[in-house]
Amino acid sequence: MITSPIATLKNCLAEFHMVKGCARERQYMADMNPHLVNWIPIALPFNKWVIWPPPMGAWAFAFMPIACRLNAVKWFYDSIAGFKGPSAYTMTKKETEAKFPQLGVEKKGIKFCAVLHEAQHNDARTNLAIALTAASNGADILNHSEVVEFIKDASGVVTGAKVQDRLSGDSFVVHAKSVIIAGGPYTDGIRRMEVDAGEETAPAVQGGPGVHVVLPAYMCPRDMGLLDYNTSDGRFLFFLPWQGGTIVGTTDKKSDAETEHNPPEDEIQWIVNESCKYLDASVRVRRTDVLSAWRGWRPLAKDPHAAPGAPESRDHIISENPHTGTFFIAGGKWTTWREMAEDAVNKVVAARGLPAQSPCDTLTYGLHGAQGYSRHLNCNLSQIHGVSEDVAQHLAHTYGGFAHDVCRGAMPTGKQWPKHGIAIQEGYPYTECEVRYSVRNEWAVTLKDMVTLRTRLAYLNKVAAQEAMQRIGEVMAEELNWTDETLQTELATATAFLDSFGGPIADKAAAGIRAATAADIQIIFDEIDLDGSGSLDLGEVEAAADRLGFPLEGDGLKEAMVAMDADGNGQVSRAEFELWWNDENSHPQAVHLREQMSLSLEKAKEGGDGVMFG
Repeated sequence: MITSPIATLKNCLAEFHMVKGCARERQYMADMNPHLVNWIPIALPFNKWVIWPPPMGAWAFAFMPIACRLNAVKWFYDSIAGFKGPSAYTMTKKETEAKFPQLGVEKKGIKFCAVLHEAQHNDARTNLAIALTAASNGADILNHSEVVEFIKDASGVVTGAKVQDRLSGDSFVVHAKSVIIAGGPYTDGIRRMEVDAGEETAPAVQGGPGVHVVLPAYMCPRDMGLLDYNTSDGRFLFFLPWQGGTIVGTTDKKSDAETEHNPPEDEIQWIVNESCKYLDASVRVRRTDVLSAWRGWRPLAKDPHAAPGAPESRDHIISENPHTGTFFIAGGKWTTWREMAEDAVNKVVAARGLPAQSPCDTLTYGLHGAQGYSRHLNCNLSQIHGVSEDVAQHLAHTYGGFAHDVCRGAMPTGKQWPKHGIAIQEGYPYTECEVRYSVRNEWAVTLKDMVTLRTRLAYLNKVAAQEAMQRIGEVMAEELNWTDETLQTELATATAFLDSFGGPIADKAAAGIRAATAADIQIIFDEIDLDGSGSLDLGEVEAAADRLGFPLEGDGLKEAMVAMDADGNGQVSRAEFELWWNDENSHPQAVHLREQMSLSLEKAKEGGDGVMFG
């Protein structure tokens, strides 16, 4: 559906205030917390001057290439950020080829690229830095604790909560003058604790999951990403270097939030297929290239306590329950986390009629690790502590000024270089001293936490995380005095959670798309196309079946060919072959042939020689 010009203008105006606020907060993170945040240029490739159908169904976006070439988008984008961040620019066809050779500029007909800048971070580390900063400023924080019941006075007003320690099982009561529920996509589940049994609670949050896939680092440049603004189903798709890999992710679809990832196989394969659209044909993205895959939920919010007819919020909302006196905050995004906290505190202060306080000054606060950080910190770490360059870079942009403390615990490697810092998994910058530091200084107490959020290894490479768990567990056992039984329990818990991640082996249960990706189908097609004509004839299909040990002749061969040859011209084109591959209603003979081809491809990949039908 294409929106009208008036509707598009209204939507743009409604978004402007939110975008302006996001730009301010993004600039705060980049300026005050350079140890956590880096700028990443993102290329928008254009191979036509008018895009139709337009992205997001908005007619104005149809002319985005022209606007970008005339620098109108550049000026608008930079002005939102107050011209404080890196400036947007354009790359010519030649410059694009040199900077982003994976794009296949010539074959894709790319005319130029617009390049915008966004801030990038390790979200788990930012979250921990916020908690550590709060603790250092007097906040009491709890780890692995869960609210299981609200405490109310005789009038039904919430005055505290019963909290359970998830590790020990012990429970205790926390009293408070005001309670703020900040449960992200799980907010409504907590809000239901406020009401008596049988009472209904109007929903306030809808989960919006986005699936993310990590591919090898060589799929994109180390210092530039890509935005696909017009995918096959209209969603945006980001293709970015991240934490030493290439992360590819989608925008939101609505569904209820879950505590485990379980990314749908169809979504993983859709992302893999879409990734091929802009990349050169020689850079084939295969299903087996997926190192890890997961889902994250964004809380999309609506105020259930608002007056009838009030518009939906396009940002975060803060609302007070008039009966229980609790507040909840929901919505928003990482870009506005600080602003959300400020607004929540101001809302409570105003509602309680508390004396006016001094203005919020957190815009001037650097998060945990900001003090002592410099652009040359990684060099200092290598020179002083003898750790490798990639370890030094990782520690500098994870711990900031505390990176020296981490390195002081680094043990000798027994090598000429690096001299210190024993790796927990080859190919990744995580070391045993980092595990010990996290336990001693940052309250890491579970193996699951260490392998997923503290090191991000599970999010980068599922198989690597599985291989590293034993050693990470042994180091934690030394630090926390675990018994052998406790270590085995921790390994089992972490393993079970890792099973909810996607990896190089597809989980085909409930998947609607066949196991092969677009790149895989092309490989199979090329193997069958013996004369390289770009189409398959009856003899080539028969020969492929013979080589698979599944000979087809007579009616069986004809049925398979009819199933593939949609237009009945006796030749199967690449497009017809792909349609046949994804057709769940094919004749049994054709289905069996397809299964044998898929198995042959998997065996070729496992063998490492790439030879099918051999």
